[in-house]
Amino acid sequence: MENKTAGDFILRNGFIPLRELGKSPLKPDDFDLARLQTQIEAEGFNSDNFYFDPHDGKSPYHYYRGMVLLAWDEIDQRLAAIKTQIEAMEQTLNAMAIKRDFGALLAAVDQRLAPDLYVEVFHLIPDHDKYRLFEAIWHNNPYSGDVFDKAFIAQVSKYRGVSSDVPVAAENGYVEVFQCEKQPPPGLEEVSAWTTDVNIAILQALHCEKLPAIYQGWVQPDQIVSYDGAKREALVMDNKVERRKALPLIDLLKLLPTLTEAGIMRQYHDFAQQINAFWFHNAQGVHGVRHTQRVLLLSLIIAYLERYSDADRNLLGLASIYHDIGRVDDGYDPDHGLASYAKLIQAELPGSDDKERETLRFIIENHAIPDYRARQKMDQYKLSDEGRTWRLFTAFKDADGLDRVRLKNLKPQYLRTASAHRLLLAAHQLYRQNN
Repeated sequence: MENKTAGDFILRNGFIPLRELGKSPLKPDDFDLARLQTQIEAEGFNSDNFYFDPHDGKSPYHYYRGMVLLAWDEIDQRLAAIKTQIEAMEQTLNAMAIKRDFGALLAAVDQRLAPDLYVEVFHLIPDHDKYRLFEAIWHNNPYSGDVFDKAFIAQVSKYRGVSSDVPVAAENGYVEVFQCEKQPPPGLEEVSAWTTDVNIAILQALHCEKLPAIYQGWVQPDQIVSYDGAKREALVMDNKVERRKALPLIDLLKLLPTLTEAGIMRQYHDFAQQINAFWFHNAQGVHGVRHTQRVLLLSLIIAYLERYSDADRNLLGLASIYHDIGRVDDGYDPDHGLASYAKLIQAELPGSDDKERETLRFIIENHAIPDYRARQKMDQYKLSDEGRTWRLFTAFKDADGLDRVRLKNLKPQYLRTASAHRLLLAAHQLYRQNN
């Protein structure tokens, strides 16, 4: 199975996949692919994660998967020790990823991998750390110029000057703020508290006896009286908040009767009954059964709101219940989509024809990597309808993304479909009910 998430990194560094080294004139004289593959598989590795760097005379053999890039002078007869080293590195890096300690994470990975990793985790990095970490890589990492293009640098530059005391402004120069009710702090009748995170406003609303509307507004940075970055709370002169409007959020409790009447809940329960706790490395973890159930329902709701066909909903249901079964930990793992589909194939996926299966394969294998990388890989699949595949792919990623409420890291700006933006409240409600 091809390590598709490696992509440009492998090509840019001139790595030769170990399985292709036998055909290369650069192979070492004593290279024996069959023997190495047997040893690699005996240690529980996938040989597709091993490479040869012909430009590195001292340590040409490389292991690359996710955040781990390690090199050795030889791997023959040393795989047991190499396995220990890889597992220790994976454990250390995953702990940093889970704690969201991105500064330590980017410093700990191989220098060649740091720029690529920064791009991959950019949307997860707190706004006040984005530019600081970018600047450190840009000035100190010789590989950054190969990865950071002008468009990405422009995107990162928006966060220059952002700190715990200064919120990030949108391209229009305004700061987007949210509020579930207008309630000025005591003694400040002309000042009201807003938040720069819609999730905080939603959580405040959910604590009210009667669910209030969530308002969106825009304010110029110099009109913010004070800002607490830790709480993401902005005190604003109330008459300075412009373009206020109630967000068209969907109340899940009010939507459920409609979903039941339309047969969506029946379809949800049919799929949910197929979920097997034994598929997961940690059935009770953040990527376990309950996460899978929520993604399943959110996928079907998005498909219903977007007026997708029965076949589309069926395919999204399959993607939902199988998308994380290949995980071996709860850390950052862009390759787990590949592992999930491989595990699914071993279990003999029932029911779908070859064309549907290839679309399902694309969605599952690529759901954990950035959209632009997934788009680049479409021609590697035998897709009967690329437009439909991409539409279903983005809908599924939105459903998976909406359940980031469980990680307190849902960022609406990365959602793709109009329906997903309307489901912000529903995602929080579903998590409260299903957690």
